[in-house]
Amino acid sequence: MPDRSAPNRKSGADGWRGLMAAGLCLLLLIIIAPVRAGINLPEIGDPSSALLSPSQEQQLGRTLLREVRRTLPLSKDPVLLGYVEALGQRLVSSAPDAHPNFTFLVVEDPRINAFAMPGGIIGVNTGLIDAARNEGELAAVIAHEIAHVTQRHIARAYAGSTRIDLATGLAILAGIIASAYAPEVGQAAIIGGMAGGVQARINFTRANEQEADRIGIGILAAADYDPQAMPGFFERMLQLSGGAGEAVPEYLRTHPVTSNRITDSRLRADQYEGDFRTDAQAFRMIRARVQALQDPGRIIDLYTRDRNGNSSDAARVYGHAIALIQRGQTEQAIKALQDVSGQEGADLFLELARAEAHMAARPANHRAALEILKRLDDIYPRHLPITQTYVQALIGAEEYSRAVQVADGLLSAEAKAPELLRLKADAASRLGRDAVSHESMAEYYFHHGQYRETVRQLDMALTARDLTPHAEERVRSKRTIALRFVDDR
Repeated sequence: MPDRSAPNRKSGADGWRGLMAAGLCLLLLIIIAPVRAGINLPEIGDPSSALLSPSQEQQLGRTLLREVRRTLPLSKDPVLLGYVEALGQRLVSSAPDAHPNFTFLVVEDPRINAFAMPGGIIGVNTGLIDAARNEGELAAVIAHEIAHVTQRHIARAYAGSTRIDLATGLAILAGIIASAYAPEVGQAAIIGGMAGGVQARINFTRANEQEADRIGIGILAAADYDPQAMPGFFERMLQLSGGAGEAVPEYLRTHPVTSNRITDSRLRADQYEGDFRTDAQAFRMIRARVQALQDPGRIIDLYTRDRNGNSSDAARVYGHAIALIQRGQTEQAIKALQDVSGQEGADLFLELARAEAHMAARPANHRAALEILKRLDDIYPRHLPITQTYVQALIGAEEYSRAVQVADGLLSAEAKAPELLRLKADAASRLGRDAVSHESMAEYYFHHGQYRETVRQLDMALTARDLTPHAEERVRSKRTIALRFVDDR
């Protein structure tokens, strides 16, 4: 693999902030444009029904999710996504009145932050994973965001509005997301012209935050996490700020924390008794992976200098191996992974890393990777990190038909893996199944809010020689839906 050593971190962060601001400006312009052009989008609020219904909130969330996928730098790493999704779903299953349609995203951003969107979309930055001291702290932030959704704080923000259509709602909510990543852009979007009158209702109030803390602490306890992790995380955020300006974590800018709030949450957490867990080996592995992906050179240097370190620490060796893979030093990565002994909760990560190393080698050893991945797939069927890596290895080994079959096995049961659609399209194309390839790519683009490209791919599917009558009907139906979104822009 190419050398991915990090550039100067400060200049890189400044450049990234500028790119983020520009991207979010474009997102806001695209979303706001239909309103100013007078396009008649479906109403989601009127004087007789000022509060979004659950179904309307789900619709809003699905649309905004596609815009966020198109605009924010979301991670496609299946190991990170699989872990955060599993942690999030564990918390959702312990949340009162939670619907089952939550989606968890990972944003590749070193700043400490998280956000919630209507319909159950929760995003966490890689910087938050890195900053959390244990799984309990990460779970505390996610539980807090889940509570914002289950208590319908965003839906309540519409109460009292006279008329808000879908596009207006999207513009306001896009401003909120923008505020989390480029505050000057977000505030300009919220205040500028169309949304100023509802800004106070959209921003989470102190009561919202207190309620999310209270419900979130209950979720933590029900999921068997130490409730004290929430006030502990808040307290550390204040300690990290230490001053003002750039020193203040982004999390505090979007989720203000006061000493009273810390005290209240600690008193609330004190009401729960039990033998709660705080950490897990899986979190330590994921945190090591995040650090290695963000700055592999630093991780390799730290490991090399610390010759007296514990080489049997699975997370430490795993992070070192991932960093070596990122730098193209795959032979050293394979050797490091062979030398570490398995530890409870670490074996799956170590085995996947071995497969990654074989696939990244020059030349790639896809057969060795497939031996590992076939065994893992038998043990953990329909497991996103395994399935996505397995499909990649099958394509590399030129087993295209099997790659399509394995991808379909997860796609038929799980709609939260759009990257699998792209891999399926690649494998189908190599098989000469053009209709399947273009239809899969159309779905991939649709999930990323690229509606014109969606229509273009569907048009190519309709002209493919291998298109069946049944598939043609399905493709034409998808094209009609996609055209509605193109027209709305």
